[in-house]
Amino acid sequence: MTIDAIFEATIQVLLASGLQAITTSQIAERAGVSVGSLYQYFPNKNALLAAVVRRHVGEVVDATIEACRSAHGTAIREMCAAMIAAFVDAKTRRPEVSRALYLPSAAVNADAIVKEESTRCAQAVQQMLRTARDVRFAQPQIVSMMLVGAIVAPTRAVIEAGGDRADFDRLKLHLTALATGYLGEVAAK
Repeated sequence: MTIDAIFEATIQVLLASGLQAITTSQIAERAGVSVGSLYQYFPNKNALLAAVVRRHVGEVVDATIEACRSAHGTAIREMCAAMIAAFVDAKTRRPEVSRALYLPSAAVNADAIVKEESTRCAQAVQQMLRTARDVRFAQPQIVSMMLVGAIVAPTRAVIEAGGDRADFDRLKLHLTALATGYLGEVAAK
């Protein structure tokens, strides 16, 4: 409960104050805990921000992995639609949170977090692609890494541009078309 409250308070303070003005005192006050309690869990502000980013990215990847597993044995178009819908929906459930968590990226080495989670996601995509009922891939590892990379950047761009639910729904359609076309081109002939 306390960790959840601290994470939610961190997001709220980040949204209200911005990265430069955020303090652990503000976060502790918003979470309803003492600063000492906050420091029991996180040694400093950057460790807290990194943990919040890790949780957010992990939740998005977990949802995507679950969608990949549920799409095993289907055709490529269904696989792409399921995976992309899960990713975009998880990333845009609270778009303001995604936007806010892009701010501390450099300060908390979010690239390493994203790389680790993207690898986990690409492994699930690779396992899913191996079960496609309509095509086979000569290099599913490369294909899956490309596919994950191809959906992350456009999603971030739409979120950062202030997209709304209609934009996110259109994004899913565009990304599904992009992914399906790509997979059709790189399928083993």
